[in-house]
Amino acid sequence: MTAEIAIMSRTAVVLAADSATTVTTWKNGELEKRYFKGANKLYELSRRGPVGLMIFGSAGLQTVPWELYIKSFRDDLGVEQFDKLQTYSEKFFDFVQHNDKLFSKESKRDSLLSLLGGASYRLQHFIAVHAGEDDVAKLAAKTPEEIEAAIALTEIDVEKLKLPDLLTEADIANAVSETATELEGVATQSIDIFIQDVARAHLVPRFVDMLIKFAVKQFLNYASLTGVVIAGYGKEEYFPVLEVYDCYGFLGDRLIVKKNENDSKTMDATKPAVIQPFATTHMIDTFRMGVSPDMFDAVYDSTKAALGEMGSRVMAECGAQTPVSQQRLAEIIEETRSFHVDQWFDQIRNQHVFPLSNIINSLPLPDMAGLARSLIELESLKERVTRPSESVSGPIDVAVISKHDGFVWIDRKHYFKPELNPRFFKRAE
Repeated sequence: MTAEIAIMSRTAVVLAADSATTVTTWKNGELEKRYFKGANKLYELSRRGPVGLMIFGSAGLQTVPWELYIKSFRDDLGVEQFDKLQTYSEKFFDFVQHNDKLFSKESKRDSLLSLLGGASYRLQHFIAVHAGEDDVAKLAAKTPEEIEAAIALTEIDVEKLKLPDLLTEADIANAVSETATELEGVATQSIDIFIQDVARAHLVPRFVDMLIKFAVKQFLNYASLTGVVIAGYGKEEYFPVLEVYDCYGFLGDRLIVKKNENDSKTMDATKPAVIQPFATTHMIDTFRMGVSPDMFDAVYDSTKAALGEMGSRVMAECGAQTPVSQQRLAEIIEETRSFHVDQWFDQIRNQHVFPLSNIINSLPLPDMAGLARSLIELESLKERVTRPSESVSGPIDVAVISKHDGFVWIDRKHYFKPELNPRFFKRAE
């Protein structure tokens, strides 16, 4: 877990991130988590342009740390600048996709095979269900004809699965061309339902074709998602821009990434300031709204139950000769609740969100940076007193990005003592 925030006014954008990281491993068949407090999540993306980047979610892209991609891109970019922040984003993801030195074509292919391997057991389980069993091991007693019938039913289910909008039929075709031959060659030695009975070998091509379709269609469900936040200015932009991307990693040779339009923001001369949290957001949302999100949801649900009970009691007390039907009562309750929630939202916006935005637009940059840091500290405090994991903790990095001053560190941790390493800073210069 992590907690990050972007606070954007017409003057600048402030980025802040904690340093907690979670390492998950399997030990004796059980999931074991370890927590560390020195991860870097906030980076300067360009040495010349006023652009910063934060990551949350997965710290690596298919085993390659994001830090390597970010710093390598910064070196490759050099002093080049672009007119729009969007171009920095496009160039960065293009660099990630085509940098075979960091993640080679062989590594991408191995990652694809790993994806198929993970999907193999899930698919065999579906075949077992269609064969009337609850365990893949029990398929050993089935005849080849029974297995073929179960595969035919599973093929229908796989065809019905929707291909996510981010993916295309070409992704399936490329995966087939990359892996089908190899999978068919090893299936009888590595896939349980074919190890159980060599007489089923003629079904291998159908299984492999179905497996690849199944794995690709479920790719987004099992990918290690990384949120990538890119903020700052292009040369032709005078107000800050915030772009947020969901990166799912490589599917074969293609990097699957999508811009998150809901969280991406662009400032102009008329817009209010923006407070945009990422990852763990509970306490920051409470600060923005004046009420915690879970309490809001609880009141929302309890209101429905209370209105339903009140409607039934009123009809009973009045001795209604033709009481309202349950369907009509439910419609009235929903209309009343929606009106109530709209009024509540108006109060939240008018008493908390809008005044806060107006104040932020007037804040000096040191105060904006202090606010960002305080909100991350508040989230960290909440985690520390309510959970044993402390999944939001560690030193907080804070940077301010403005049009003319560029990327400026306000708080930055080092894994070494700066006073003992003057040559490090000379090299950076």
